[in-house]
Amino acid sequence: MTKLRVLFFVLAASLSLATARGADKLILDNGDSIQGEYISNENGIITFKSPILGVITVPSDKAEVQSPTEVSEEVDGPAIPGAGEQLADAASGEEPAPDAQAEPAPKTEEQIEAEEQAEYFDQLISEWKDSFQSIIPDGWSGKINVGFTYTNAASTTTSLVTGLKAKKDSGPHHYELSAFYQFGDTVNASGAKTINTDKYGGGFNYKYDLSDDWFITSTTSYLHDQVKGIKNQATEQIGVGYRIINEDDMKLSVNGGMAGQYNYVGGVSQKWYYYVTAGNDFEYHFNKYFRVEQNFNIRVDPSETSQYQFYFNIAGIAKLTDWIEASLSYNYNYDNTVSAGSSKGEENIVFALGVPF
Repeated sequence: MTKLRVLFFVLAASLSLATARGADKLILDNGDSIQGEYISNENGIITFKSPILGVITVPSDKAEVQSPTEVSEEVDGPAIPGAGEQLADAASGEEPAPDAQAEPAPKTEEQIEAEEQAEYFDQLISEWKDSFQSIIPDGWSGKINVGFTYTNAASTTTSLVTGLKAKKDSGPHHYELSAFYQFGDTVNASGAKTINTDKYGGGFNYKYDLSDDWFITSTTSYLHDQVKGIKNQATEQIGVGYRIINEDDMKLSVNGGMAGQYNYVGGVSQKWYYYVTAGNDFEYHFNKYFRVEQNFNIRVDPSETSQYQFYFNIAGIAKLTDWIEASLSYNYNYDNTVSAGSSKGEENIVFALGVPF
């Protein structure tokens, strides 16, 4: 019976020691500690369960609880490698040295050469951007575009287009400048091909903010279009605009006004036109990498409504890197002032790459 009691005592002591290593500890303000299970600390009362004393409650200002993790952090010892590290060590067939950090593998000649080339091109692009930026007037920003255009009208045109867009904001004053040049091959309905079909033009727009919502606008533009027979077209348009939405990620404005136009078109005797105008501008940023832009403008001669011009454009622009953007756009324009033998309506699909500045 005595041997049984001794064995029971040894087993109980061993179990108690094992439990104590993984148990919570309640430390009283007089220095005494009790091993057990921490239950809660609510309304200033600590509830603690002791294997010997049972469930006890102590004011939280008279005691504190120490968890096993807090104790283990104080014990120094070798770090145990994670599962991924152990699998990698097993695959290599080598035993890693304890507490040793793995040395990085030496770079191959191909890796060194690739890194040097990447560094060279980064430096080249940076120098090019700095050189180009140095010739841009202060406060101006914009983009240079080079792209490919497919035009569908009475004849089809495949052409290369280059362009420039720039803008500057200075308080209530807003300036926008644009220019483009397009050339390529045109195939008419009979299958005949015309080489080096030219189309070029540009414009300057000025806006002045009357308030956060209202603004006045003035646009001067020029166009030469060999396909439509437009030798020279110069337009001055003025009006008033209103910003319906003016958020960081979305902008929508409408405008209306009047325009005067000198239109020198082959086969048309009338040179001067006067219009009432209406249009809109819309821009939405899905995120910092992709946005959509849309705008339209219509001009109608109030004295002869059959004389009108209409333009619509929508484009998706993706930011590929800090120094290049890609855009895909569709635009449709209709000009009823050109000669009867020319194409009045025209559809364009344009893919372009742009370099912001």
